[in-house]
Amino acid sequence: MKALFTLTGVFSLAFAVAADEAPRGTLLELHSCEVYAGGCVVGSEESYAGRYMLRVWDFSGGEFNGTDLKGQRLAVLQMSEDNLAVPGSRSGDAVVYLPESADETQRRALLAWLLSSHKDFRPERLETRIGSLDFKRDGEVYRFQAGDWINVVTGPMSCETTACGEALWYEPRTSTTLFTVAVNREARIHEPYLKLDWADRGRRSVFLGRFGEPGSARDVYVTMNEFCGVRGNVF
Repeated sequence: MKALFTLTGVFSLAFAVAADEAPRGTLLELHSCEVYAGGCVVGSEESYAGRYMLRVWDFSGGEFNGTDLKGQRLAVLQMSEDNLAVPGSRSGDAVVYLPESADETQRRALLAWLLSSHKDFRPERLETRIGSLDFKRDGEVYRFQAGDWINVVTGPMSCETTACGEALWYEPRTSTTLFTVAVNREARIHEPYLKLDWADRGRRSVFLGRFGEPGSARDVYVTMNEFCGVRGNVF
């Protein structure tokens, strides 16, 4: 594990913001609770689930503090005593994963963008890792891998998997222009810093979205009917 900056130094980076073209791209946000479910499921998970969250950003363009972020990736894993799907929940402890393919200037810019753009991200303890970050899309299947620590595969939420009374209960913690819900086909996360072994599958616990697109509406949810009616990809 390699810590790039002290915690005080990390937060100070967020205040040096240049007038750049806004970063944009694709978001994957995985929760340890279902985000599209019936009230009984949500109620049963409220007291013990939702305490883990993984967010991944794949940058298709944009700059921050004069640094081009196109082609870069960034991931954050959080563990809290609160349900992290709920707005205003405490950030808890976090690990930020930075790409080994980036140079130090790019890594600093990625971390500064994270802290500047996500005001509710204020972890009690923060550590950084540098490693390979691989984000792929194969049709409607998304895959993310961070070194030997994280492996996530998602799939589309089928219309047949929904039932009467089920609905969207949460929205992405990251501001998006467009988002939908996907199924966690399989997630395996092993993070020694957090003492976390998280394995999950087969639940509607993933948000997929677009962020940073200029001139677009904010946080538009693609409904199940719209999603299932699309031939191709909305992202």
